[in-house]
Amino acid sequence: MTGSTSVSSLDDRRAGTSVVAEALRITGRDRRPVFGSAVLAGAAALLVGGGIVAGAFAASWGFFLQARRSAESAIENEDSYVAYADQWDSLVKVAFCVFPLLLLVTMGSMAWLLTAQAVTVAHVRERAAAGTDPAAAPGALTLHGLWCRSRPHLGVALRVQLLTLVCALVPGLAGLLVLVAVELEMVPGVVWPTYHDPATVQFILVGRILPVVIWALGLVLLARFSLATTVRVADHSSATAAMRRSWTLTRTARLHTTGIFLLSTVAVAVAFTVNTWLGTYAAHWAGLLMLATTGDNVWVTGVLVIITPVAVALVLLPLALAPMGVLLACLRERLDDCAAEARAPSGA
Repeated sequence: MTGSTSVSSLDDRRAGTSVVAEALRITGRDRRPVFGSAVLAGAAALLVGGGIVAGAFAASWGFFLQARRSAESAIENEDSYVAYADQWDSLVKVAFCVFPLLLLVTMGSMAWLLTAQAVTVAHVRERAAAGTDPAAAPGALTLHGLWCRSRPHLGVALRVQLLTLVCALVPGLAGLLVLVAVELEMVPGVVWPTYHDPATVQFILVGRILPVVIWALGLVLLARFSLATTVRVADHSSATAAMRRSWTLTRTARLHTTGIFLLSTVAVAVAFTVNTWLGTYAAHWAGLLMLATTGDNVWVTGVLVIITPVAVALVLLPLALAPMGVLLACLRERLDDCAAEARAPSGA
C-alpha cells in the first residue's frame, strides 16, 4: 500500500510538472494571442476603470474642496482638526458606488482572459491533431480570430466568474464575521489582546487560526471551480454545468489542482507586488500633476497618490493572469484526458 501511494504521488508530481512545462511552452510559442489578449484586457481596464475612478473624483470634488477649506480655517484659528472629518461619510458612499463597478470590470477582464487562453490552447491542440497535413492544420491565431472564437463564450464566462465569486465570498465573509465577533467580545472565553493583556491560547485558536482555516476553504473552492471557463469553451455548456464539470474533474486530483492553483496564485501575487512598487513612481508624478492643477490641494492629491500604485498594478496584472489562464486550460485538458482514459476500460 505504501509503495503504491508513493508511486501515485510521484506520478502526480510528474503530471504537474508536465502541465506547467506545456503551459510555458504554449505561452512562449503562441505569445501573440496570449499576451495580445492581456494587452487588450489592460487597455480596456485602463479606459473603463479609469473612467469610473475619474467619475468618482468628479463626484467627490466638492467634498475635497470643503475638506481643504475646513483644514485651512482650523489652522488659521489654531484649532485641532481631523482630515475629512465632515466629509468622510459622503466619501464612503461614493466609494461604495464605485467598488461594485470596478469589481464588475475585474470580472469581465477575468472572463475575457480565461476564455481567450482556453481558445488559444484549443487552437494549439487542433494544430497538433492535424499533424503534418498542411490542409487540415489551422492557420495562425490572430487577435481578430481570437476575438471571433471567444465572443460566443464571454457571456457565460462572466456568469461563471460571478458565481465563483459568490461561492468564494461565503467563507471570506465567514472569516471576517469570526474576527468581528471576537472583537465585539461575543465569543465566550475569547478576549482581544491589549498592551497589558497578551493573546491567550483561546484567542490564537479562534481569532487567528480559525479565520485562516475558513479563508483557506475559500481558496480550495476557487481551485475546484477554476476550470469552469475552460470547460465552457470546450463543451459549450451553461455556467452551472461548467462549474459542476470543473468540480467533477478536480475531484480525483484535489491536491494536484490545488497545488497548481496555489502556484499560479503566488506567481500572480508576486507580479502584483512588483507592479505596485512600479506604480509608486507613477504616483509621484501623478501627485505632482494634481498639486499643480488644483493649487496645492493636498487632500485630493493624497487620495490620488494612495490609489495610483494599486491602479497601475491592476492595469498590468493581465500580463501575469494570461499565463495562468494557459496553465488552467492545459490542466483541464490533462484531467479530461485522464477521465476519458479511466472510462475507456469500462466502456469496452
